[in-house]
Amino acid sequence: MATIMPAGIVFAIVLMVSPAFSLDCATQKFSQNRSFINCSDLPALSAVFHWTYNSSSSSLSVAFTATPAASDGWVSWAINPTAAAMAGAQALVAFKESGAMVVKPFVLNNYSSILQTNLSYPVSKTSAEEVSGVVTLFATFQLPENMTKFYHIWQVGAAVNASRPAKHEFKPENLNAKGTLDLVAGEGGGAGSPGGAPSESPGPSRNPGDSPGDSQSVAPSPHKNGDSGIRKSRISYYFLLFTGSFLVFYF
Repeated sequence: MATIMPAGIVFAIVLMVSPAFSLDCATQKFSQNRSFINCSDLPALSAVFHWTYNSSSSSLSVAFTATPAASDGWVSWAINPTAAAMAGAQALVAFKESGAMVVKPFVLNNYSSILQTNLSYPVSKTSAEEVSGVVTLFATFQLPENMTKFYHIWQVGAAVNASRPAKHEFKPENLNAKGTLDLVAGEGGGAGSPGGAPSESPGPSRNPGDSPGDSQSVAPSPHKNGDSGIRKSRISYYFLLFTGSFLVFYF
């Protein structure tokens, strides 16, 4: 004898086997009716980056979403005016502290020095929220008037020690978590050189170990743009949902 499984049960099963589906520009929603003009499905760490740039005030409002490497880990989004690297990055890091989500600023002078201090760019409206293990970091940056294209770096880690993020892993996904943010063109996921970034942009000096060429290029990422991998997963998701609606179980 055969019975047809109700579509609602199939839908629930599909949701359970596709926990990362909500992490894309097309489906992500924010609390407090927050919205942003631009969005990029980033090419590494299954991260999503929303932003709005106000050219009249040179303000940049961002929402960065990613899953920490562990439940007590952290997520981070950073601006680097000089290189596609963590060294020299002006970072905001979100993590749990005493059970509540916090956002703190850190400057990475080099790969062995991370300093909790105010960033070179004024930052306001910082907050973070966690939903089903996924963390979203919110902030508004006040940028120099002519700074409309620069490197941005994102990362996730597994632990926080004494209110400081512990080192992240060095897997390909972690090493490729970088790109160029073009505020005028509305592009934030692909590789490229931020030639429009002003040389006088404030920020920490480059790591003495960096080569001059580090400030001129971004290491290639796995996809030409950030949404190709997630788009494929969405197609698979809908196919599974469609076919699952007609599943017949025999017993």
